[in-house]
Amino acid sequence: MDKILTNKGILEKSPSVENVIYSIQAVYEVIRVVDGVPLFLNEHFDRLIHSIQFQNWKLPMNSAEFKNRIYHLIALNQRESGNVKFEFYMSGNETNWVFRFIPHSYPTPEDYENGVPTDLLLVERENPNAKVIQNEIREKSNQLIAGQNLFEVLLVDRNRMITEGSRSNVFFVKDQIFYTAPSSMILVGITRQKVMECLKSLNYGIVEEAISVNQLSQFDSAFLTGTSPKVLPISTIGKLSYSTKNPSVNELIVCYNQLIFNYVRTEKE
Repeated sequence: MDKILTNKGILEKSPSVENVIYSIQAVYEVIRVVDGVPLFLNEHFDRLIHSIQFQNWKLPMNSAEFKNRIYHLIALNQRESGNVKFEFYMSGNETNWVFRFIPHSYPTPEDYENGVPTDLLLVERENPNAKVIQNEIREKSNQLIAGQNLFEVLLVDRNRMITEGSRSNVFFVKDQIFYTAPSSMILVGITRQKVMECLKSLNYGIVEEAISVNQLSQFDSAFLTGTSPKVLPISTIGKLSYSTKNPSVNELIVCYNQLIFNYVRTEKE
């Protein structure tokens, strides 16, 4: 049985423990573990601090302690891969934190080859810049994903602008120019940050502006970025189809996968 690392000690994973965690309005991060190495920890920690400060809370651990506890969790569960979720919340004046492995669903090789189906959902995050659990959005997204057999839904704001996915960021491609919503409108994903680094290193143009629903048919390709999907081509948005064989997107995928490989190798040295 999986073990959970908390400020109150090591717990066995159980429905009762999970229910307590899910009932709280928590700030959280999800970190992918590859070959026993948690990816991009500094970036995740920086975003976590930003989210916690937005709540006017204070995290009772520094970045070194955060890193050590994730490695402790990995050792406790003898896991070499998966997704670790960190949650931090207040209960009265008491601070609480939890590290645990959570279920994950990584795309298949066929998903990367053929792309994945998505659709649109008219909903806005209360504060897109802070990674805070918002159960209503998650429930609406999950219902649409399950009902239409989708991989992801793209969120649309009141101005009919596409901001991000329910658990990912989204890019659109036209003539080797990459478009994505500006950071002021979205939760800036760590994978998105690394993708932007790759695009700059590959000398592709980047335009940070939200795409209108009415503009969707103008683009050649689209893809998701996120902890679990990495860089994942989109095959459809509703009834619109997109190319999943875009050479510039394929080059980006190679760059991002190499970035992960180099990070893991460096951490293990």
